Amino acid sequence: MASKRKKDSILIIDDEPSVGDALRLVLEATGYEVVLVNNGRDGVETSRKQQFAFAIVDLFLTDAYGLDVIKEIRAQRPALPILLITGHGSPEVFSAAQRLGAVGALSKPFQTAEILALIAKTLGQ
Repeated sequence: MASKRKKDSILIIDDEPSVGDALRLVLEATGYEVVLVNNGRDGVETSRKQQFAFAIVDLFLTDAYGLDVIKEIRAQRPALPILLITGHGSPEVFSAAQRLGAVGALSKPFQTAEILALIAKTLGQ
């Protein structure tokens, strides 16, 4: 059931339409405002132009490596909580994401409830 209370904006950077669209639908149904972009360059530019409360970044994008995108976003928005998602996770990748300040990393397929819980906990909701 959608909340009537206005919630924070979330940036999703994912080039896989089925994942990005599904996340957008779930987050919007929960009451979040969502901006979905499908490549790293647009994601970095969008995060530069607009304030977000949370970002979700895929590891492998058509034009960029997700860890590089996280690094660029963190340089301009050091306090922005970022979650890395990937279909090809490894302990090394998750460790690298953590070193870059990501609040978490999830392997696909994941449960949307996991993401909702992490966002709510991170944003204190």
